[in-house]
Amino acid sequence: MLSRVAENLYWLGRQLERAENIARMARVEHEVSLESGQEIWHSLVSTTASNQLFWDTLIESPELTHSEFLIYSMRNPASLRATLTRARELALGLREHISREVWEEINALYLYLALRKQYLAGDIHEFCTETQRRTQTILGLYDNTVLRDEGREWFRCGMYLERADMTSRIIDAKYHILLPGGDSIGGAFDRFQWMAVLRSASAREAYRRTGNSEVDGVQVAELLIFSQEFPRSLAFCVQGLQRHCQLAAAQTPKRRRAAAERGIALLNLDLGATDIEHVIDEGLHDFIDGFQQRLSEIDRAITDEIFRAAPDHGRAPSLQQADQG
Repeated sequence: MLSRVAENLYWLGRQLERAENIARMARVEHEVSLESGQEIWHSLVSTTASNQLFWDTLIESPELTHSEFLIYSMRNPASLRATLTRARELALGLREHISREVWEEINALYLYLALRKQYLAGDIHEFCTETQRRTQTILGLYDNTVLRDEGREWFRCGMYLERADMTSRIIDAKYHILLPGGDSIGGAFDRFQWMAVLRSASAREAYRRTGNSEVDGVQVAELLIFSQEFPRSLAFCVQGLQRHCQLAAAQTPKRRRAAAERGIALLNLDLGATDIEHVIDEGLHDFIDGFQQRLSEIDRAITDEIFRAAPDHGRAPSLQQADQG
């Protein structure tokens, strides 16, 4: 498979997973805002690492809201609209490598978005719910209508890496609650916030089925980091990334795939060698920050050593060459 095609399939997996995550988190933020009566969209903008860009954009557009910036603004490359637009551009160039069903669903989702000429705050719940449902459909169709070949494995690599990154960001947005001190820790609002974290990761039912009757921050963090059974936990995602990367790079020379495979294997081993008590003692934020840095290093190793290792003799740049986040 051409490196350009493999890279764009990898990024198609990332962009679709990112869109599903943003839609889900935005829907939950909207519901939590209505339930609590508090405006908390700024925390979600921080979760997507777009806080500074929001304030820079606000200088030119003073009426811009956090929710519009996150969902609809094309000035934000991490917005739901921008993410879906890039996913559609990638899918258009990959028509020969994805099924007709997958392409039609991606295009239909893009057209659903294009019909909305302006942002309406009252449509947030409907729009995000529909986007989440459609992206989940696309991911399911991909698994059931596309050949399980090298391209499919790169798609899954991108999906799992993006999912691990987004789950870690959801956890990190709440890390300060686990620090000592603060009258609200363990209180009703604290539990309410941690329930919102579970909902943002689609983990509320999974948490309850583990036997936890009360919402506790440490137990929530343990589920989202270390669970071997929950598909959005960091441990589960890293194991999935390791499995699919080995299959995707099976025909790649060892010297080119070594850095990526080594990085994933060491991250998987390190996750298996620690527990939530050690993480809390050492600092949850530091742990998550280190985890995200290692994911970035893995992404760079995949990109530089596998996708772009050969000299670029006039080849058109990948659609995602400028997007490394």
